[in-house]
Amino acid sequence: MDKMDIDSILKDLEQTVSGASRIPLTNKVLVDGEGVLEAIDKIYVALPEEIKQARQVLDQSDKLLESMEGQGKRILEEARAYAAKLVEESEIIREATARAAEIRAQAERDAADLRAEAVTYAEDLLKQLEMNLDKAMFSIRKTKDDLQNYHK
Repeated sequence: MDKMDIDSILKDLEQTVSGASRIPLTNKVLVDGEGVLEAIDKIYVALPEEIKQARQVLDQSDKLLESMEGQGKRILEEARAYAAKLVEESEIIREATARAAEIRAQAERDAADLRAEAVTYAEDLLKQLEMNLDKAMFSIRKTKDDLQNYHK
């Protein structure tokens, strides 16, 4: 039996109850017991197939829901892992950038120090050379003067 049969059996049962004789001063009705039991038997015959189909639908729904939950959890874990990786990479980049800035600043300070030392060294060397040249010039002049005085 299919769903329409169960619906029609239930409608027939409903008509039997609603069309039954009423007991005066109560809300009770007199029904044909054999007809009601026959309708119930028909329902018992039809229901197992309906229940079986409903259970299959529920099982499939449960499996689909479990699959979707598992897939959702997997996607969420992948997203969390990816976000953590991005955060870690961002942190590494930030740290590398900061370290590079520190290294560059130190290199610039070291270069400035070396330039200052080179200038000081060159100035000292030039002063020494100037003093040596002055001494040499003095010696040359003296020797020249001595030579001129010797010929006189």
